[in-house]
Amino acid sequence: MENNLVVQSNELVLAAYTMTTKEKQLLLTCISRIDSRPDAPNITKQTKFTVTVEEVAKIFYTDSTKKNAFRDLEQASNRLFDREVLIALEDNKTLRTRFVSGVLYDPNGEQITITFAEDVLPYLTQLKANFTKYRLMEVSELSSIHSMRLYELIVCWVGQYQYTKSMDLDDFRYVMGIKGKYKQFGQLRERVIETAIDEVNESTNYKITVEYHKKSRGKGYEGLTLKFHRKTLDKLTSADGTLSQATIQSIVDNVQFMNDYNNHPSLSYDGKMQTDAFKREMINIIQREPESFNKPKKALESYLPKIKH
Repeated sequence: MENNLVVQSNELVLAAYTMTTKEKQLLLTCISRIDSRPDAPNITKQTKFTVTVEEVAKIFYTDSTKKNAFRDLEQASNRLFDREVLIALEDNKTLRTRFVSGVLYDPNGEQITITFAEDVLPYLTQLKANFTKYRLMEVSELSSIHSMRLYELIVCWVGQYQYTKSMDLDDFRYVMGIKGKYKQFGQLRERVIETAIDEVNESTNYKITVEYHKKSRGKGYEGLTLKFHRKTLDKLTSADGTLSQATIQSIVDNVQFMNDYNNHPSLSYDGKMQTDAFKREMINIIQREPESFNKPKKALESYLPKIKH
């Protein structure tokens, strides 16, 4: 479980499933045990992953709530076995499977041993591309399953070079694992959307804003647009709190910026050799990896035009 790194294929992140916060915490802790690299040792349906209650409590519990960890993990392990997941495949096919095929709870050792379902293993192991990764600590302060789910989706979309996402409300319900629930828009907005956004904004390294789309006919709402960026880019946002694409463009157009970062490790060969490719790639690199622009006195905002008073 090196650095508690959670790695999942994008197909699994975008899959539909329902579970509680405690089940999700247990599942993610077990996933972080997997070495997902292409050259990692092979994992089979017989491979078992054991986590202790103490390990989970250390990440997801405070001193005042640790006393509940033993009870919570016992209940979560029982429920997790029954959870199924729907994974969208090509040609409109859908794979219906489970996350785990076996759960062994050992009250004496205060530990849980998980065996992942065979059909889900390809979405967790030997991943070469199109995957989402983050560290457990990044979601350790999220108390809602909706917040954890939204955070995963945001990280997935950013990894696909998407920094805004529009969808109708039914699609949003599906991807959040609440299909058929919160049919009233007011309930959906209050109990899911804004609760999750507020918690992600407060407790993670991302900032999210939302716009709601009214129905073209009649009353009510039919969709939403999410906009998101890393908080390290807050100085590049517009007055409404969303990331300013014009500001990013002005940075990549800055000749000094090109001189300072034309050897950025995430640039391709073409990006290092051609101006147009540099600008095109840098727009995405800035949004995905703003922390990587860390040369002394050469932070991203230093390339913005000086404001004249």
